[in-house]
Amino acid sequence: MEKLDPFATETIQLYVPLEMGERRVTKLSLKPPVFGDLLRTDKHPAGSHAADLALLSALSGEPEEILKKLVPEDTAVCRIALSRAYQRFFSAINLFEEKEDERTDPPGAERPPTM
Repeated sequence: MEKLDPFATETIQLYVPLEMGERRVTKLSLKPPVFGDLLRTDKHPAGSHAADLALLSALSGEPEEILKKLVPEDTAVCRIALSRAYQRFFSAINLFEEKEDERTDPPGAERPPTM
């Protein structure tokens, strides 16, 4: 499997364009996640659709109101992209390492002794 670039923008071509007033969105460009994006989910229950909507808005730069118009098929594709972002925050996935499970501590951190 090819290693993913942690700085790459991910583009999602929508099956059904989103429209709000004069605005028409045919694709979403998701920037690489940073901690500030995750903070946008704090006002929502973990794992909720509202939290996913907030993160999608943070990563795409699109307002939540227009993203609420996503059809299920586009929502499914977006949730796959969001799951990768959540995994980077909450699991052992580290796109900077050659092996994903090689290390879960930041560089230079010492692990506490095990008993």
